[in-house]
Amino acid sequence: MRAIFSFHGLGPRITALGVAQIINWGALYYTLALIGPKIIAETDWSEGFVYSGFAIATLLMGVFGPLSGRFVDRHGGLPVMLVGTLISASGMIILSLAHQTYMYLLAWGVMGLGMSACLYDSSFASLTHLAGPTTRRAISGLTLVAGFSSTFTWPITSSLLSYTDWRGICFIDAAVMICVSGPLIVFALRKPYPLLTSITDNDLRDDETDLPVMTGVAQVSKDNLLKAMILFALIFAAQGFVLNAMSIHVLSLFETLGMSAGAAMLAGALIGPSQVAARLIELMFGRALSVMGLGLITMGLFPVALTIPLILPPTLVTAFIFGLVYGASAGLSTIARGVMPYELFGAEGYGRRLGFLSAPALLAKAFAPATIAIVIDAKGPVVALICCVAIAILALSATYALDRTVRASR
Repeated sequence: MRAIFSFHGLGPRITALGVAQIINWGALYYTLALIGPKIIAETDWSEGFVYSGFAIATLLMGVFGPLSGRFVDRHGGLPVMLVGTLISASGMIILSLAHQTYMYLLAWGVMGLGMSACLYDSSFASLTHLAGPTTRRAISGLTLVAGFSSTFTWPITSSLLSYTDWRGICFIDAAVMICVSGPLIVFALRKPYPLLTSITDNDLRDDETDLPVMTGVAQVSKDNLLKAMILFALIFAAQGFVLNAMSIHVLSLFETLGMSAGAAMLAGALIGPSQVAARLIELMFGRALSVMGLGLITMGLFPVALTIPLILPPTLVTAFIFGLVYGASAGLSTIARGVMPYELFGAEGYGRRLGFLSAPALLAKAFAPATIAIVIDAKGPVVALICCVAIAILALSATYALDRTVRASR
């Protein structure tokens, strides 16, 4: 058990980078679910306009993601992630000062530019430099720590809103990113890197770890490469659409379905711990699971989770079950999105490739909250959830097709 958490001396670095991800994801991604209604109430801007800022940020993440990945491939993760964090914090400060619509949109534009360089994709690419053949274990460890982001962000932000307004929240988030997240990134990604590329396969197996060694050699043949990459992009575009929609609407959606505010909050709060639990299980027992097996389990849980609130009554128990299953799927999907391109398509150019493959998902994410809000307004929460289930089934079907494509390459 102790060997699983040793990470060949990378434990402190992975923990530091994970805490930085908790802060960055919390500030840039999860906070809007709580401050969005406050912004609407103070400014009298429409709900569509307020959430369009997040869509702009997500679109810019997709545009600049490949460039950030290329910079990480060439120069390592430290300069890219540090600059991205500082740019994002600057955007949060602009947001806290925004009284005009153009300033509000500018703030989200600046944050989107920074987000392309300081969130998971850049972290995963950075870990390929640090961890070498232990990349899958490093990614699992990173996401294990970072999975607590929503768990910490929502309760802390909710408490702080008793003492300050949404503008104060934005300023606090920016200060924490600059003063805490930035130094943690410097500590985690500083050079010299440990020479893990010299570790042999036997050395890794001697430490009794349960995660497989990643050679960085592509599993997909050149003949099937384009098809496999299209399927991968489709999988995570479909899943990303639903994840982003639910991250913004999960609380209000469940309340509309008849759940109490406390039950809806429980569903949201359980997602984080469930993500962590699923990642811990994957870290402990992952050797028995191929990367495509991981993908199939991840996408199989996804439609199951979304069906739960449709077939069970709106009770505390339903919220509990949903939080566990949905969180497990979301937690494993983060690992799958990081390790599948590395193992299926190879280590060379990983950062740039991950940026391109993530672009369709980010495009889908950008329009997801507004699209689902329109469906909820027009047809109600049940139809909105049914749409999400259908999209989740599409992701599962594409994963099955990708598995068959990988098998055909062997």
